[in-house]
Amino acid sequence: MRSGSESGAPRLLSGARGRLHGQALVETALILPVFLLILFGMIDGGRFVYTDSVMSQAAREGARLAAVEAHWLGKTTADDPSCVASPAAIDPAVNPGAHVCPATPASLLTDVATAVNRMTAGVGAISQVHIRCSAAGSPPIGEWVSPSPFACPKTELGDIVSVRVIFVYRPLTPVAGQIIGSVSRSAYASMAID
Repeated sequence: MRSGSESGAPRLLSGARGRLHGQALVETALILPVFLLILFGMIDGGRFVYTDSVMSQAAREGARLAAVEAHWLGKTTADDPSCVASPAAIDPAVNPGAHVCPATPASLLTDVATAVNRMTAGVGAISQVHIRCSAAGSPPIGEWVSPSPFACPKTELGDIVSVRVIFVYRPLTPVAGQIIGSVSRSAYASMAID
């Protein structure tokens, strides 16, 4: 026969287990939001660094293309038989040594914007692309202008062309979006016209 204290012991243990499970649930409820905030903050931070890297590469690609095409701005096949209107018209079998000769500053800017946006996979389209040219030997400083007025009216070999790209970064997580909001980021690159 069992005594009264022995029969009450199992009930006491099951009550203690229930309190421990309840305590774990409360601790989890308190820690989980902080953990998720840190986790998603790290994800948004990684995306921010990745976006900066992509923008730098996009600006370099735009400057590379602008350095190649700026010297040929406004030239036609009458000036140089190897001029073509677009990259699609270059065919090494038909016209070896062909190069793009943009007809207008606007078409040069369009070609540069296309080159910039080829490099932005995973980030999105960069809508603001600015080009500026400087005389050879001068530092690439001054105001950034878009096509009107265009800052590359006449260029010579050795002049410097600079490309600036602007992108608005928006965090994925709503909490980060409320804390920092949208952030405008820019990158630029300069190259000698060749």
